[in-house]
Amino acid sequence: MLPFQEKHEKSLLGIALIAMLVLIYNKYLALSPMPFVYQVAMAVVAYLLIASDVLVSAFKTLFKQRRMSEQFLMMIATFGAFALCDLPEALAVMIFYKIGEFFEEYASGRAHNDISSLVKLKPSFVRLVDENGNEQKVKPRQVKIGDVFKVLKGEVIAIDGNLCDDTAAIDTSALTGESEPRLYTCGQSVPSGCINQGQVIHLRANTLSKNSSITRLLNLIEDAAASKSKPENLIRRFSVWYTPLVVGCAVILALVPLFFQQAEFSDWIERALVFLVVSCPCALVLSVPLSFFGGMGAISRIGVIIKGSIHIETLSKLKAIAFDKTGTLTYGKFTVNKIHSESLSEDELLSYALSLEKNSTHPIALSIVEYGRQRKVEEYEVGSVIEKSGMGLESTINGHDVRIGRKEYISSSCGAFEYNEEDAESSYVYISVDNRFSGVIAIADTLKPSAKIMLDSLHAQGIKTVLISGDKKAVAEAICRKLDIKECYYEQTPQGKLDTLTSLKKTLSPIAFAGDGLNDAPVVSASDVGIAMGDIGSASAIEAADVVIMHGDLSAISRTVILAKKTYNLAISNMYFVMLVKLLILMLGAIGFANIWLAIFGDVGVLILAVCNAMRALSFK
Repeated sequence: MLPFQEKHEKSLLGIALIAMLVLIYNKYLALSPMPFVYQVAMAVVAYLLIASDVLVSAFKTLFKQRRMSEQFLMMIATFGAFALCDLPEALAVMIFYKIGEFFEEYASGRAHNDISSLVKLKPSFVRLVDENGNEQKVKPRQVKIGDVFKVLKGEVIAIDGNLCDDTAAIDTSALTGESEPRLYTCGQSVPSGCINQGQVIHLRANTLSKNSSITRLLNLIEDAAASKSKPENLIRRFSVWYTPLVVGCAVILALVPLFFQQAEFSDWIERALVFLVVSCPCALVLSVPLSFFGGMGAISRIGVIIKGSIHIETLSKLKAIAFDKTGTLTYGKFTVNKIHSESLSEDELLSYALSLEKNSTHPIALSIVEYGRQRKVEEYEVGSVIEKSGMGLESTINGHDVRIGRKEYISSSCGAFEYNEEDAESSYVYISVDNRFSGVIAIADTLKPSAKIMLDSLHAQGIKTVLISGDKKAVAEAICRKLDIKECYYEQTPQGKLDTLTSLKKTLSPIAFAGDGLNDAPVVSASDVGIAMGDIGSASAIEAADVVIMHGDLSAISRTVILAKKTYNLAISNMYFVMLVKLLILMLGAIGFANIWLAIFGDVGVLILAVCNAMRALSFK
């Protein structure tokens, strides 16, 4: 748009609208109209005031890109109307075209706001605090790992950091979609992009700005603009060759009188103009992408980022979703769920286990240590620790020979013993004291409560669910029984997961895979739609994924599929609606039953209706 027009566009449009009404009155209602030369002057001035940018754009596209745009259609149609002395009609075509542009900008702005509002969550400075308590404002990129920074009440956290204070109430809605503030305790990592809702807090940076949660999220949003759905790509390719075809057809219509003596040039030129106006592809070019963008905005409100509208289309047609177990269907964190003691008290047995396991970095060992310290049991001094790789640990504690580990390891020193492992989902750690079986600690990875809700919803939609897990057979099958997953693959290596998914794609494509770990990145990338759990997922899995769930609520997966179906159906219905209405008016115009005013409705009216329909995607839930 030209600078003068951009500054006064609404005023200029108002002047042109008044001029059009005056011209309509003089042409159709006035008993003694003003001289025609004045009408022409009024029409030309009003036309140039609002159409200069359209004319410039049409010629630039024609000569620089060597193609005809929708602006070129509008220019030819209005020039033809001027040639036929249809002054108000010529002005009306351009006025309503500009009104359609205003409406499009408003609609696009609303759709964009749902996603771009996340961009505003990246602060421009950080309140860095030194060892003496002095405060200094610096740019986020200047903060190093280990630096302490302060966040005031109501401020956005700029960089991921571990909480230095006892507690903090944090609004995580921008990243997770959860409206209720989350309570963090000392030492927990607080993600950037969230808002401090309580008192002043201090955080110790645990990542650089370029790797922080909000930066990763913004990178995902940028990636989302790169991928286009098949309907969008079709519309873009369609608009390139469509305009020359329309102009050619209009020329043929205008030249009909050369072949039929009874036909009049003025009549057939007007039909050609009607053909040009109604053929403008604006409604088609705008409404389909806007439907997808609105759907992406609606999906972002539930804490899910989709890297491009092409994935909305694939999600809407899913036949199956395969899931990893640990960190996806479960929390990925082992917890003690049962202690059985043969001869000692539970606390004494737990003390032996804690004292020995604190020398190991295995996830199961860490969970026992954490549980024991929560129960505040006594920690004993431990002598030299002997580790049998993959089997267990042993040492001397308070003069007693203590072993902890697998059943085979314990039975090798104290002989065979009987213990019924009741829960197939749990892992069991056995303990012996002085070569006597003393007890067992059961540890399990807790199932997420939202897993069952999500899977029931997917089954109701007719989507098959599959488990592809690296866990042992008993654990994987127990999870499948509990969640009603019919197909189960267990003890899968990363390559095994990839091979399994490749095999499933032959009969169940399109298929999605949902995972969270580094070992899931290859299979996430290979699936038709890769879904990563962004709250605890590895950077590799998130990078490879097409859809990122920014929180731990699995029901967002099924809700995303539902929203994707609604969005895709809306885009397709918009496309058919626009094409059918335009085709009807084109046929009426070709046989002389449609004038230029109906053509204007066929262009701008249909555009407004289609865009209004596309905007419904913003309210999808």
